[in-house]
Amino acid sequence: MRPLVKSPATRRMTIHDDILAWSLDQPHWQRDALRRIIEKGSFDVSDTDELTAACREAYGLSEDSAPELTLLATEHIPSRQRSDRKITLCSISEAANVNALDSNQLLSFAATGLTVVFGYNGSGKSGYGRILRRACRARSKGAPILPNVMGDAATAPASAVITTAVDDAEQPPAQWIDGQQSPDGLGAISFFDSDCASVHVRDKNEVAFTPFGLEILPTLGDLCKSVQAKLNAEKRILEGETPPFLRNSYATGNTKVGTTLSELKGSTKPEDLDTLASLNDAELERLKEIPVQLAFDPQKAAKDLRVQAGRITTLGRSLAAAEKALSDEVLAAIKALASDAAAKTKAAQVAAAMNFNDDPLDGIGEPVWRALWEAARRYSTDAIPDTGFPATDTENAVCVLCQQPLAEDAKDRLERFEKFVRDDSAQQATKATTALTTAVTALDRLDLQGEGTREQMKDVEAIDAKVFQSVRDQLATLLRRLRAVKLAYESSNWSFETPGTLNDVTDHLVALIKTLGLRAAEIDKSADATERKRLTDELAELKAREWLTTVLGDVKEHVSRLADISKLKKAIAETKTNAITTKSKELAKLYVTDQLRNAFADEINKMQQGVRRLNVELAAAEGKHGRTFYRVQLVGASNAQVGTIVSEGEHRCIALAGFLSELATEPTKSTVVFDDPVTSLDHHWRGCFAQRLVEESANRQVVVFTHDIVFLHDLLDGASRSGLPVQIQQLAARQATAGIVESGLPWDARSVAARIDTLEKDTRAAQTLYDNHEDEAYKAKVEGIYGRLRATIEKVVEDQIFCRVVVRHRDYINLKDLPKTVAVTAQHCERVKNLFSKCCDITDAHHRSPSRGFSVPSPADVLHDIAELSGVVDDVKTDQRSIV
Repeated sequence: MRPLVKSPATRRMTIHDDILAWSLDQPHWQRDALRRIIEKGSFDVSDTDELTAACREAYGLSEDSAPELTLLATEHIPSRQRSDRKITLCSISEAANVNALDSNQLLSFAATGLTVVFGYNGSGKSGYGRILRRACRARSKGAPILPNVMGDAATAPASAVITTAVDDAEQPPAQWIDGQQSPDGLGAISFFDSDCASVHVRDKNEVAFTPFGLEILPTLGDLCKSVQAKLNAEKRILEGETPPFLRNSYATGNTKVGTTLSELKGSTKPEDLDTLASLNDAELERLKEIPVQLAFDPQKAAKDLRVQAGRITTLGRSLAAAEKALSDEVLAAIKALASDAAAKTKAAQVAAAMNFNDDPLDGIGEPVWRALWEAARRYSTDAIPDTGFPATDTENAVCVLCQQPLAEDAKDRLERFEKFVRDDSAQQATKATTALTTAVTALDRLDLQGEGTREQMKDVEAIDAKVFQSVRDQLATLLRRLRAVKLAYESSNWSFETPGTLNDVTDHLVALIKTLGLRAAEIDKSADATERKRLTDELAELKAREWLTTVLGDVKEHVSRLADISKLKKAIAETKTNAITTKSKELAKLYVTDQLRNAFADEINKMQQGVRRLNVELAAAEGKHGRTFYRVQLVGASNAQVGTIVSEGEHRCIALAGFLSELATEPTKSTVVFDDPVTSLDHHWRGCFAQRLVEESANRQVVVFTHDIVFLHDLLDGASRSGLPVQIQQLAARQATAGIVESGLPWDARSVAARIDTLEKDTRAAQTLYDNHEDEAYKAKVEGIYGRLRATIEKVVEDQIFCRVVVRHRDYINLKDLPKTVAVTAQHCERVKNLFSKCCDITDAHHRSPSRGFSVPSPADVLHDIAELSGVVDDVKTDQRSIV
């Protein structure tokens, strides 16, 4: 072991003195908290609320509920340390919704010494263990207790009535309910099982037992965390309140307002915000002037002028084309075409009248007729391509239109039609008419009333009203001329007078276009980007300040919120437990840790068999929130993981040493409970465990739950050798319930005398079956009795005849009683042999031959055989007592 520092017993200051001196440098609200903890032993919700208010008030946060603080002082220190009381278990009863435990049972415990509760698997032992694990101080509390899965669904949590004694004075029974705070006193009772053992060796654990006063700083740490939680909750609410104005573009723009709002702090001065939001008369006037100045965009204006010039250029081209198409000369030419077409058409009509006057229908030679004739020509060329048109040369010639055979007069008529069409007068008429139509339809391409023309006229009107009027008059004249030509063509009346006179407006438009181009060029030259940017920036600043006036109240409220957040951060920093942990660790080193290490070393020495290959020690580990921790480590290899190196048995011995060394720091000797502290892997160390628990039972109440019959024997042997009392309780299962409490040892652990007593009682109970002639039931009962009688004879041989010199599975030979074995005579052996043989004949452990008769002994015969074994035991004991 490492050298230990000076024991706290030699120090003049107490823990309370140390804490008082340390508190002088702590915040006032923590000094008041220390006073409350010392006076009350703990803190409640009202303490947390009041001390949170005091912490807030210390940083200027408005608080109406802040109390008047009373700082820890000498008068608050106890004049002497109190003496903690011893808590022991008396009984557990009325277990409800605890697995399948019978609620009518009462499990009692001896007030002092060792109480062993034995139960095989399924007996209910684990149920009682779970109650104590959940109710008492245990490293691992385990999961909530389940009800009987085979019964009705439970609506209430597990519960039980637990009776304790304080300093040996029995207290009123207390109701324990799973999931709720345990009744007073149960926290002083310590619980140990395999889960707790795992925690002890592998994990760092809080020092559970501390001298009076050392719990003050851990409690202060808990209180600080509670205050911190409340302050953090308040801070999160404030931080989550994002005002809408912060999302406005003015709040993030490249202006003084944007910079100021993006850098708002709790320390921002309200008067600075007032100054920024105030606009004088000159600044208000600038807000009106600058937009007007900026509205004239040189680049846009120049571009617009050039676009206008382009549209007017298009208008000029359209007008020029229309003027040319509708000029006096062109109209005269169209009239000449019309006159020529009319004359030639008339000549063709005269020729037709001369040739076809006797034909049935009129209109030959007219345009409609000509269209029909040309269609017939095209069809004939496709239908009968190898003949001319009209096809009248063959005898079977038919009309290409009606498909009827042609008579001679019809053939003659068709030939005359073709001759007429090919006549020069008809062809001249067709050409003249086509020329007129072409000239008139060409005018349709003129765009004098389209949407484009209207937009172009608007541009001219906006620039020069006189030019606009001239152009509009020109367009009107052109439209009248166009309508006159169309009407004459449709009516074939070309006697109209040419409307209006065309003026030359093209020069006016060209001059206008040139003016627009010059103006655009001048604007390009006069543009100043630097000046424009200055105006834009000035306007942005003024508009941002103007907007600030509308949200100034919200901004000031947000500044106040930021100031509160800043204060809360400072208050939260004051709740950190670093200083508390450091001081608690220092006090633990002086008042606990060395004592704990010494106790651990003592426990290791006591269980040297279990850890003979390990050199381990107890070392302090890093603390947290004002609490102190320790861990088990290898001497010289502190970084090694002990839990991964040791065997199962060594692991359990180390865990038990750690657990018992904790108890050594407790000022009183309250109960300790062990639930199956050994397993089948621990057979090398059962005796070590048992002896240590027996030794502990000399100092305090020790309760052991076990299902291991060998471990039970080890406990009984240890108690017998130490001369310490042992109370045995046995648990059994009955049908659907478990936890039935029976006194005494299980059969395999009972003494010879106890077994003989049980056999006699079982035989007397079988008397009723015998008297009622229930032969099969009686036979089965007797066979069982003789089976147990035979097993008892074997125990007599081990315990009485050989005086327990050699005991199965015990790891030593008892040579002290070896001389007594010579007192056994041949007569003793013969009596035992005869009785054993009879048991073998009657017991159902062997297959009996069907041909061999079997007489079931009467109850009197059974009692006689039991008495015979008892007599042999008495005779052997008498003879052995004569051996010196």
